[in-house]
Formats: sequence, C-alpha cells, structure tokens
Amino acid sequence: MPDCLIIGFNDFGFEGFVEMVRSMGTDSGAYKDLDLTFIEYEGKPVHSMDILNHFYLPTKGEGQKPFHNSDFLWPVVTYLGSYLWRRGYSFDYVNLFQSEKERLKEKLLKEDILTVAITTTLYVSPHPILEVVSFIRQYNKTAKIILGGPYVSNQAKMDDPESLQLLFKYLGADFYVISSEGEASLAGILNALKNGADLNSVDNIAYKDGDGFRVTATSVESNDLEQNMVNYGLFPPDEFAGFVTLRSAKSCPFSCAFCGFPQRAGKYTYLPVNLVEQELDAIKALGTVHTLTFIDDTFNVPKARFKELLRMMIKNKYGFRWNSYLRSDHVDEEALDLMAESGCDGVFLGVESGSDFMLERMNKTSRRKDYLRVIPQLRERGIVSYASLIIGFPGETYETANDTLEFIEEARPDFFRAQLWYCDPTTPIWNERDKYGVKGSAFNWRHDTMDARTACDLVDKFFFSVRNSIWLPQNGFELWSVYYLQRKGMRLDQIKNFLRCFNAGVKEKMIHGGGKSISRELIDSIACCARFEDGVEPDMRPAEVYSGAGYREAERFWVEQFSSPWTTSNVEELSESGGTDDSGWASVPVLVGSDILEKVEAQHEAGLSRILLAAFAVMLSRVAGREDAVIVTHLPDEGARSACPVRTSASWDIGFRQFVRSTESRVTASLAHALYALNILSNPYRLAEYGVTPPVFGVGYSFASAPGSAATEGLQGELKYYPDVAGSMGLVLSVRREEGGARLRLEYASDLFRGEVIEKLAACFESIMAQVSDRPDALLEELTLGGEILDRAVAVKVDESEVFNF
Repeated sequence: MPDCLIIGFNDFGFEGFVEMVRSMGTDSGAYKDLDLTFIEYEGKPVHSMDILNHFYLPTKGEGQKPFHNSDFLWPVVTYLGSYLWRRGYSFDYVNLFQSEKERLKEKLLKEDILTVAITTTLYVSPHPILEVVSFIRQYNKTAKIILGGPYVSNQAKMDDPESLQLLFKYLGADFYVISSEGEASLAGILNALKNGADLNSVDNIAYKDGDGFRVTATSVESNDLEQNMVNYGLFPPDEFAGFVTLRSAKSCPFSCAFCGFPQRAGKYTYLPVNLVEQELDAIKALGTVHTLTFIDDTFNVPKARFKELLRMMIKNKYGFRWNSYLRSDHVDEEALDLMAESGCDGVFLGVESGSDFMLERMNKTSRRKDYLRVIPQLRERGIVSYASLIIGFPGETYETANDTLEFIEEARPDFFRAQLWYCDPTTPIWNERDKYGVKGSAFNWRHDTMDARTACDLVDKFFFSVRNSIWLPQNGFELWSVYYLQRKGMRLDQIKNFLRCFNAGVKEKMIHGGGKSISRELIDSIACCARFEDGVEPDMRPAEVYSGAGYREAERFWVEQFSSPWTTSNVEELSESGGTDDSGWASVPVLVGSDILEKVEAQHEAGLSRILLAAFAVMLSRVAGREDAVIVTHLPDEGARSACPVRTSASWDIGFRQFVRSTESRVTASLAHALYALNILSNPYRLAEYGVTPPVFGVGYSFASAPGSAATEGLQGELKYYPDVAGSMGLVLSVRREEGGARLRLEYASDLFRGEVIEKLAACFESIMAQVSDRPDALLEELTLGGEILDRAVAVKVDESEVFNF
C-alpha cells in the first residue's frame, strides 16, 4: 500500500484549452498570447508538436511513440519521491496523466492507496487539476487527494480568505499545501493520517473541516539541497527516456522587479561541485541518459563555481549534452569555451528588453552590451541561444520596444519569443504600482506609458517583423524541445525550417483575423519537414512569403500611403436619407457595352481591370468633389493573396490616359504589399505608433474572370476576416470578365443606400466610360457626370445638396 501516489504532469487537451481561453475574449491578453501558438488544420486548433506528429507518425507505423514536450520523467516525481523515501514513506507515481490513464486507473482500483498528491508546477488554470481530481474520484473513493505546488501557493497569495475557501471547494481535494516548497507539509499530512497526529500541528496546509477548510499556521519551509538530493536508484533507468532535469541551486541571488521567485524561494544556496559530481555519477550509472537540463535560475553564478563545475564535467568525460539558463553579465570567454567543451547544447537568456532604460527599470544587472557580446560568441561555439523578452513592463514605450526589436535583429539569437508583461501582485513592482500608475492585474492592465492591448499588438509586431531570429512557439514546444528533437534525429537546421513553416501558418491565420485553415502550400512544406528522415528538403518558398522583411516593407509602404491627410471613404454620407431598414446587399447593372470596353482596352497599355478601376476612381472623385479616392480592390486573377486598398489621386488637370498609367502604378505597388494591407490598416494600435488614424474603407472594386461566384462575393469572402472593414463597406463595383465582354454591377448595402442613388452613380460611370472611349486623353476636369446618359437612365435629378464622400 503506497503512502502517496504522485501524479506528474497533465497536458490538458489543447483544443479544449483554446476554447476556454477564447471564451475570455479574442482581444484578451491571454488569448492574444495563445493565438501565436497554433494553426487551424482540419477544422481545429493544432500546436506545433501536434502537427509534427500528425505527419511524422504515419511514416513509422503502429507502435511509434509520439513526440511530446514532456517525454521524460517529471523532475517533481523524482525529487518528491526521493524526499518521501528518505522519511520512511512509500510512494508510487504516474508521470504523464494523459498518456498513462489506464496505468493510473489500475493503481486506483486497487483501493489500497493512502493519498494521491497532485503537483501543479506549470498550471495557470484549474482545468488540468479538475480533470485529474475527477478521474481519481471515479476510480477510488478512499484515497485522500492532496493538492500543492505553485498554482495553489500563488492563488493563496492573491485571493482573500473567502475566495480561497470557494476555490478549495471547487477544486475538490481533501488537503491543500500552501507553500512555495511544501515537501515537509506533505510529509506532515502523511504522518497525521498514518499515526493519528494532529493536523493542526502541520504548518502551511488547509484541510476539510465541516463544510469548509481549516487553514493552519504559516511558516517558512526551506529544504536543504544537500540533504534532499534525488535518489536515482529508486526509478527504473528506462523511465528517464534519455533525459534528466536537475537543479544544483535554489532561489536566485538577484531581485528583478517583474519576478517574485526569490522572495518565495528564500536565500540563494547551491550545491558544492563535489556533490554535483556525485549526482552526475549517479545519473551516468543509469546508463540511459544522454541529455541534462539544469533548471537553476542562475546556473553560472558564482562564476568561479561555474567554471569549476564545467572542468569537472570535462575531466570525467560524462558525454552528456546539457542546457541551462545563463546570465550574460556573469560569463566570460573562458567560461564559454568550457561550456562548449563540456557539451553545452544551448542556453536560455532572460534578456527581457533590448533597452537599457527598461533593464534598469526592471532592476536587471545585465545590459544590452552584455547580450550583444555573448550571443555572437555562443553562435561561434555552436551553442544555441534563445532570447526571452517581456513587452509592456511599466515604463515601456514604442521607443523602448523598438530598441528591443532592433536588438534582436542585431544580436541574432537562434530563437526568441516576446511575451506580454504579466502584472503579478507577488512581484516587487506591485509595491510600486502607484508610482507608475499601474491599474489592473494579470493580463488586463494599464500604466502611465502603455496599456495591455498596445503591448499585445507590439508582441504581434515582433512575431511578424523579426528577420534574423526564429520565433519559438509556446504550448507544446519550448526551447527544450529543440534538444529533444535533436536527440530524436532531427538536425538543428531541419528544426528551424519546421518552425519557420509553422510560424508562417500562424501568420497566415492571423492576417486573416483567425479561423482560416492553413494553405495547401504551407501544409505541404510542414509535412515535408515532419518527414525529416526521408532526406527530402522542404519547399521554403511558401514560408518566405511571410518573412519579417516582407512585413517590414509592407508596414512602411502602408504607413506612408495613409500618413498624409485624406478624407475618409464614408459611404453613409452618400445619401441624405440613407437606404431601407433591410440589411443585405442589392445590385444595379452598369450598362457599358462590349464595343466601348474593346475600344478603351485597345487605347491603353494597362489591362481592362486597371482601366475600369481608374474610371471608377474618377467617377468617385468627381461625385465627391475632390481628387482623393481609396478603393479596396480584389483581383484574384492576378494571384493577389488578399484584398488591398488602392489610394488614387485624380488630379483634374491631367488626362485620363495619364491617370490610367498612374493607377496602374498604384495598383502594382499596392499588390506587392497586399498580404498585410488590411491587417495593418485595420489595426489602430499598430498605426498609433506612427500617428496614423485607421482609415474607414467604404468602397470596393472586384475584377474576376473565373467562372463561378460573382466577383463581389470574392471580395466579401476576403473581408469576412476583417469585420471592421466589412462593416463599413457599402459600395462595390463588381466586374466579371466573360467571353466577348464583361458584366458590370454596382453592389450596395441596402441599409445604407436608396436604389435610385445607386442608379445615378451607375449612370455617372456609364457617362465617363463613353466619354473616355471617344477622348482617351481628355482632362479629368472635362469629364461630365450628366448629359443624355444620365437623363435617360434615371427619372430623378442629381441633387447638388447630397454629399458624396469617398
């Protein structure tokens, strides 16, 4: 009968997790962060490791174990099991809940388990906990459930007593350990249950008492590293699956303003090198381990001990590959040489910011120059570097964020990720929140220089625009996954190509506002990356379409296009009385004969799509009484990946032929940057950085020759991913090229327009086309909107008091 059955990690179902976070709102900081980690494939959200498995496993046949980010013996199991064993308690364990449910079920059905301990090391929500508790209760009615770890201790710090009682009831455990460590409290609970000791004598716990929970006294628990080292002999060697996660130090000697860990963990202590050697000897004796992950927050502090430890590893010729965190301001060239010689795969750099102002504000001891010195030296030695960034910490501005962006481009770490600052009441900055005007908490905050939504958008900008480093996705993939996949036979360059393709899929989803499935071209590239053992190189061209360089060029182009003053295309001002109460779209034919179309097409080098767009822009400008016009175009025949606006200036003192050439140039330039056009221009946060007001697009133009749905339906199909744009769109010139001519219609939102107004506009366009077919070089100011065509087409007069604003 085990005294304690330890449950390792529950990798909660990803699809359910996405839905849960989405319910918070797609503009919430939590969802914005999550949105960067998955693509839509076969109708559901899929993270990077899942899509890798999807295409890898079928090539291997049945029995192949899927890749998993937690495919190793969970360190809390080895440490907690060793702790209990030293104190005379028996234990058993299940490492990964999701993949070992049948094994857990068998253990639970024996009904001879005293307690089940659920750890919460990586949980940020209660859902993984609830799933495990429910499973245990289903198959065992007698075992007492003990819940502890970071999730419980963090909630206890943030919740008031009444809220904490409600949480304990909701989670459904029998005992709660409320401590940053908690091993002694767990042992105290076991002692009370086995020997009848008083539970009130056990500090830092809560236990059922009537309808509520009694919370015992609080004390600081500190478990000595030397006295609580892992006994690796307690675990079957094959259970480690080649990987061991270990620590040689506790807490952190620094006090960064965004991190509450040192305050919770107590004084910084570390094992002497001889005891680290003893542990490595024990790991080597297992005969199955090839990769070590040191989880010390400051593995290379102090510097002398770090070098001594590396020399010991080299002397003993363990042959391990290893990875760790690294403080850039505490490492010199000698240490870097020793790292490479001793088998270092890579390091996690808590860069946080590329702005010295922000690093000082964060109370970091490292500075920009330290990272710029170390990252290239790591690269020279073949050591992978990952830069972790925080965006939005109090004091952050567009300027400091851009300093960080340019730092990444200059330093060129192998991987990076930027994350939204989490406003945590347990961190030092919380005590200074009034000083910096901090309001709110978690991912919902604002302060004197920024708000969470702006910071979220800056994170997105980093994701889209960085050229010289690869974004490392979260959820199912971490830096450790790079080393894991290398051990599984995937070369570093193959991993990088896979991530480039996956990130391109995420970008494709995001520029369309979410919900769009990944394109066939990208799927093919990802599938090829997943079949890395075949030796076939993936086609990287689909991923290169979404390069950081392309995004930056697009952002510059569109900001420049809309930085100068212009009048918004507000179609609601086209008619004084507006349309009907009925929502939906209606249409009016535009009667331009095939003879006129053939004639104007022969008169110009530009194609018919450009000529009609130019004529449409002239008509809009003349009706509105000004030169400027902005038209959202959709040109699927030309391979345009997205609808994009074209800004024209119909200067009335130029000829129509010259204006067609100008329009042709504007369209060509706009289509070159069409991919990101609406994503950028419909984003008020992105444009605010440049002082640009987001335009409201009310007029569209669609030209297509493919059979099937009408061209306007194609435009509306594109705009459904941009609800703000679609909601303001009210008028579209739809052109469908057919054999022997073209069918033109003015499509309009019936709740915005009266039909007779659209008939007048159609007649105006017909009039212009007739005039330019006879006089292709006519000055724009000479083109009239009335005449016989207008008089014959409608029975109403043009009301000069009506405002036509494009």
